[in-house]
Amino acid sequence: MPFVEIIYETGNSGVAFYDTEDEANGAIAAHHKRAIDGVPGGPIGQPAERIKRALVYDKHPNEYNPGDSLSADVALSEVEALIKAAAKSNDGVIPVGELAVQIRRLSDPMVAGKENRFDSNFRMQETGELTLKLEGEK
Repeated sequence: MPFVEIIYETGNSGVAFYDTEDEANGAIAAHHKRAIDGVPGGPIGQPAERIKRALVYDKHPNEYNPGDSLSADVALSEVEALIKAAAKSNDGVIPVGELAVQIRRLSDPMVAGKENRFDSNFRMQETGELTLKLEGEK
């Protein structure tokens, strides 16, 4: 259980490495308690944020698609969907610059515009989710 994406109440997230689930739960619970108590969240004094989710990954989620490539089938279907969406929202005209940006994002490890602020900020599929035991939560 090496990497955990910690998703905060604001929708921000960070990734941390823990040796065990107990270590992760202890650190997450301590940070969450600091947020409830209104004390700084780290060594430089930034405010602690309440934690909503903790997603587990076998490797760092930023390692999604390190070769920066897609299979031909995936590329064709994704690009076709992007073209159709661009044409539909622009009266049949394809804004080439915008399309190029969208194509480039296909291999980006980060999600652009997630539907729910408590969803992962990464494209990589998590391998699990910690059951959080947070003070002040029901």
